[in-house]
Amino acid sequence: MNQMVSATFLQLINSISCEQDATFLASLYKYFTEAVRVIGGPEALSQQFHEGVIEATKRQLSSLADKRKSRAAKAQSPNVIDFDRDDLALVEEIEDYALEDIAKMLVMFDSNHPLLVAVSSVRDLGFNTYESDEEEEEEEDG
Repeated sequence: MNQMVSATFLQLINSISCEQDATFLASLYKYFTEAVRVIGGPEALSQQFHEGVIEATKRQLSSLADKRKSRAAKAQSPNVIDFDRDDLALVEEIEDYALEDIAKMLVMFDSNHPLLVAVSSVRDLGFNTYESDEEEEEEEDG
């Protein structure tokens, strides 16, 4: 792998590791996955970069899990109005896209990658914006 390609992967991994915005994070994972395909697939990626992106992914999954737990607690607060709940749901939807791109990258490495379970677990931590459907049906019936 030449220096320019190595520098690109190093930058992508460093950016993935510290990115706070889910929209940009999704893009970074897409770019990383595409870059790996361009160089010939996961087999062509050095062990150092493979380990680096997996560690960065573990950090991101942990961060996303913490944000979702906090957001779920906030969404359950009686002080949160529907408008705020909609904003929270939008942020969660954007994170879902990032989680999808994380999963695509992991599948590229291994279709049974152990972190795929973590991706699903983080996704499940989100609050369900449609949980009020039953309440609405009850109001219509009553």
